[in-house]
Amino acid sequence: MREIINNKIIILAVLGLFLLGSGTVFAENISDSDSELEAMKEEILKNSDDIISSSINVTTATQLLAALPEPEEKPGIAVYHIIDKTGQHTNQGSSVVSQGASDMMITALMRSRQFKVIDRVNFNDFMNEQNLQTNNRFKSGAGPEIGELSGADYIIDGAVTEYQVDKETGGLGLNIAGIGGNEQRAVAKTAVDIRLTDTTSGEVVWSKSLKGDIKGEKVGIQAFSFLGDNIVEFETGSGKQEVINLVLRTLIEEAVFMLSESEVWDEDK
Repeated sequence: MREIINNKIIILAVLGLFLLGSGTVFAENISDSDSELEAMKEEILKNSDDIISSSINVTTATQLLAALPEPEEKPGIAVYHIIDKTGQHTNQGSSVVSQGASDMMITALMRSRQFKVIDRVNFNDFMNEQNLQTNNRFKSGAGPEIGELSGADYIIDGAVTEYQVDKETGGLGLNIAGIGGNEQRAVAKTAVDIRLTDTTSGEVVWSKSLKGDIKGEKVGIQAFSFLGDNIVEFETGSGKQEVINLVLRTLIEEAVFMLSESEVWDEDK
């Protein structure tokens, strides 16, 4: 029933926008159309929770970052690349391990609320805007201010250093009347090495190597479920990257939590 109502709202909203954009054709009914359209908009916003299909991408470690108290003074951390050094590729030649580890790190640092996060991963895009300003490509008063860049007290970078997805078999190996028998499960494993470098001295002041895995419960002939509804087909390789990315994001968030709780900041307090 709710889906029918939502679909009806969408149709009414589209019709309303069409009427609004029809100009003089419906000029005599413009006031009525405006009020109806505003009512439609309000109704859509009231039902936004039902309309939105996406969900927040969190892990079990996200709660650790959310529980940290937000400090008044925050050190500046510039995020550089966390690259894939596993050398793992699919049959099609693409990387098995996510190339988004640097983006995961930025998100984790922001979720912690402990740092001023400076993006150096997409620095070329940023500098393009700065260069457009210095070359007077913007209209007066528009664009960035030159010479106002935030400096970083530390650099954080690292690498994905291990990757593996295995199918394991355990149990008694004997099935009598449905009791016992071999139990299959998939295990996704990966590891990251993260380091923090002082931008003044160049000294590495903190580093961690974290390794983790997720065990998948078998829910079909060749399908395994990782953390609830995250189901992949193990035998065909479909979804392996999705599982590894889940482990990777968890490790990165745990690394940020450990960094936040480390003794590095004692001298700054």
